[in-house]
Amino acid sequence: MSDSIPYDPEKAALLVIDMQEFFRSDVVDKIIPNVKSIVLTCHKKGIPVLWTQHGHMNVELDGGALARWWKNKDEMLMRGSEKWQIFKELDSIVERSPTSIGTLDFIIKSKTRYDAFYKTELDSFLTSLGIKTLIISGVKTNLCCETTAKRAFDENYDIVFLEDATATDTKEMHEAALLNIGYGWGIVTTVNNTTKWLSTHEK
Repeated sequence: MSDSIPYDPEKAALLVIDMQEFFRSDVVDKIIPNVKSIVLTCHKKGIPVLWTQHGHMNVELDGGALARWWKNKDEMLMRGSEKWQIFKELDSIVERSPTSIGTLDFIIKSKTRYDAFYKTELDSFLTSLGIKTLIISGVKTNLCCETTAKRAFDENYDIVFLEDATATDTKEMHEAALLNIGYGWGIVTTVNNTTKWLSTHEK
């Protein structure tokens, strides 16, 4: 884990990956306060926040290898379903209309793979905002979060990966993903350290 973040906070954005009812568990519930904290910090500091909602319209057409891997298509997350919704604890803080300072969250509803860049508008949003650093939070650490971080790195974004605002099924998988990211793709750090870094950015 790193305490130092050498990137420019004025060029940063927060990505909140798949914090949806489908993925609710005791482990995921524990990170909700940290995710909420970093979102509210970003709102306060004028840092863009992007949310993804994974979901399929037709598994036969948009499920691909992911659907084949998980096999039981009844377990696939369908767009618009109750389990597709963002956790109510977080949905209430999503900025869906511009505030007096122009804050507006971006909600990406076209995600159908682990990689949040795959056939979505994520890169277009980031490019239009002049973003250079992507802060990664959400679920699951070793699937969508890790895959998206690696894709972002290949797209030339610097990565800040929040170890205490990401979660997955087991401690072992979580720690393995953090080890991988920290070795070759980005800075693994905490919400507290990231908040301190973002505090140097003023609107």
